[in-house]
Amino acid sequence: MNPNDIIETYVGDVVRHLARKHRNDVAFELRSLLAEELQGRALEVGRAADATMTYRLLATFGRPADVADRYRPAGFAIIRPADVPRFAWIGLGGVAVQWVLSLVATYTAPVASDSAGSDWLSRLGSWWLTWGLGAFWWPGFIVSMMVIAGALASRRQESGEWVAPRAGVLDRDLIRRPIMVLYIALGVGGASIVIALPSLAIWGSGLPGPLIEAFAFDPDFLSWRAPWVIPLWAVSLAVGITLLVVGRWGGLTRRVALIGNVALLALLVWWIVAGPIFESDVANGITKVCLALIVALTLLDTVINVRRLVSPIRTPTVPT
Repeated sequence: MNPNDIIETYVGDVVRHLARKHRNDVAFELRSLLAEELQGRALEVGRAADATMTYRLLATFGRPADVADRYRPAGFAIIRPADVPRFAWIGLGGVAVQWVLSLVATYTAPVASDSAGSDWLSRLGSWWLTWGLGAFWWPGFIVSMMVIAGALASRRQESGEWVAPRAGVLDRDLIRRPIMVLYIALGVGGASIVIALPSLAIWGSGLPGPLIEAFAFDPDFLSWRAPWVIPLWAVSLAVGITLLVVGRWGGLTRRVALIGNVALLALLVWWIVAGPIFESDVANGITKVCLALIVALTLLDTVINVRRLVSPIRTPTVPT
């Protein structure tokens, strides 16, 4: 077999791993590259290329499947290499936290000594089949958000040329995606807990009675003040996913976040001053203290967003 036939067979083995619409272009480029490389080797040794020289060239070039991967259009990265360490800490750390808290609850909950499942091994098995395995929702949720963000970002068309940032200018609009994913996960987790609390007596029937009574909502709060938090969480989730996809703050996302913060402040103040949240006085007092702290943090975040929305980025003066 002459060198051209060998190269042609090799090129055919490569392009059959690619989509049909890319095969002709890749075959033309690869065929030219191999022919040029083979000619260069022949000139180096001072003799015409033969089958042995061609096989050696192709052996160093790589297996057809590996070569096809070099020409295959790149997809999107679910987790960027730079974000892997932080993702691991956030994902596995969340699992560890749920394991610790749920294990403590499992072994401290009172169980009748003569009932089935009262020994430590039975409790451990029951825990593993519920809270233990269930803890893996956390990294699964984070991966799902990263997949959605990567898929949507890959569809966005970049416009214009890349412009290097000016020296000394801090880009305050960039976000850290792992932190944003953590923010979204905590928001969804918090919303899920609050939504599930009114039905605690049903799905948590095995919990101690005093605990269920402590988290019994005031009927007036549950009917009139609680439902307004759902649309606010929906807006916050939409902003978080948008930032995750785009990778930076913009004028619109800051305005929407600012409006959401103002609405959240109004809602939380209403919750605090309008009456009880829980029927239990102790739970009600602790909850209102926590809400006051959230109001302070939200107010601080609102002030920061207003300043960044109305003030341009200043270039710090560099001493000469």
